[in-house]
Amino acid sequence: MSTGRIATLTAACVLALSTNHAWAQGNPPLAGLVTSLFDQVTPNATTPNPANLAANVDHGAHFFLGGENITPATRALNAALATQLSTFPLASSSGGFTFNVNRNGDVVPTSTTFGPSFAERAVTIGRNKLNFGYTYQHTSYSSFEKADLDSGQLGFISEHNNCCPAPGNPSQPTDFTPDFEKDLLLSRLQMTLKTNTTAFFANYGVTNRFDIGVAVPIVNVSLDASVTGQIERTATANNPAIHNYDGISSSTKTVTSSGSATGLGDVLVRAKYNVYRGSTTSVAAALDLRLPTGDSDNLLGTGATRTGIFAIASGEYGRISPHVNFGYTFSSGEGSAHLDDVENVAQFGPIAAGRVNQSPLDLSIPDEVNYIFGVSVAAHPKVTLGFDMRGRTVRDIYRFHVSDVTYPNRTPGNPGSPVTIPDEFTMTEPHVGNLTQLLGVAGGKINIAGTFLLNVTVLFPMNSEGLKPKPTPVIGFDYVF
Repeated sequence: MSTGRIATLTAACVLALSTNHAWAQGNPPLAGLVTSLFDQVTPNATTPNPANLAANVDHGAHFFLGGENITPATRALNAALATQLSTFPLASSSGGFTFNVNRNGDVVPTSTTFGPSFAERAVTIGRNKLNFGYTYQHTSYSSFEKADLDSGQLGFISEHNNCCPAPGNPSQPTDFTPDFEKDLLLSRLQMTLKTNTTAFFANYGVTNRFDIGVAVPIVNVSLDASVTGQIERTATANNPAIHNYDGISSSTKTVTSSGSATGLGDVLVRAKYNVYRGSTTSVAAALDLRLPTGDSDNLLGTGATRTGIFAIASGEYGRISPHVNFGYTFSSGEGSAHLDDVENVAQFGPIAAGRVNQSPLDLSIPDEVNYIFGVSVAAHPKVTLGFDMRGRTVRDIYRFHVSDVTYPNRTPGNPGSPVTIPDEFTMTEPHVGNLTQLLGVAGGKINIAGTFLLNVTVLFPMNSEGLKPKPTPVIGFDYVF
């Protein structure tokens, strides 16, 4: 490898790494922003005791303690969002030109196409060849588990905590005594979530069959969110002074927050070995190592080391080049502890804080099964068009759905009538399951001059599971030295 090529690669990496500065606007870090908003709408104002108007009842901790003790749904939502956001795919580092040495010792191209943008083909770049490239992609997200992010469909119920001791037994709480314990708190989340990713990549041919590559992403994440709390007065419709936000009768409260962070994402190191090369078909094995270099507290990285093992097959049939990738990604590590924080527990004092039976979430980054099927077509000697279907099945991740949920004994009296909350966003049973996400990848590569390629691609969702992106434009270039 020549000194000039080493200098070029080093300069690119230094440029990328020099921007490794992350910041977040607001507090807490982005990983804890959503759970903090949910926590902020749970405290109710102190109001007179219906049984003794000269005394007051502090309702501040009741929905908070009930919500955290009964369900981890809002924190599980936060963890699932973060995992899927930080594992959105990067473009391939392989580049568009591939070479080999023929029987006469001449270096010749090995493909009539410039290959795919978000997949691998089995042929390699060629001994001592260096490919350098750059991509920019803008991604915004429209829904999570089929619920629109900006519509308020992400609605969670917090049940009331038992507040009052049984007569004659101060240590034993009662269920729904007095009646106001039957009220519910419905908290609805709305959010706008966007990422801008700039990636520098390089690929070097160690031999005619063995390539190594690196992709260095610089990620910008922006998050704007609001949560509106609504007291569902199942038992206090005639006395709105009991549960409220202003000390009088207000049944709703909205809190908002926004933040952004920019910095180095999770660096990807790749290796590919061409196992078999025939006249029309080639087979390769590849290893992807995703390093936890991104700040997981601000959603710039996963916090885990992710190792992908892949089998690759591709063909050359005139102007048509199909390709298939299949692999498995092992993950080792956890997401940010802020994903599971109960940010405001201290505000309720040591007694209330000590009563939070917060079940810790499993923050381990899940494994994945990965698969890509596609074809590249040489529409012109200088233009390649392609389409891929890119899929992944994420294993054992928190899952959710929208459903009508019925809560028994919620109206005044003993027993009271059941109350149904429509369109509640709830965790599935069991809480974890496999998640399959499909992306379409359509685009083209244009040979501007020499070995310089302009790449234009659009990623678009092909199903609605998990965190669904809007169509994502990607533009970039690569050049072979």
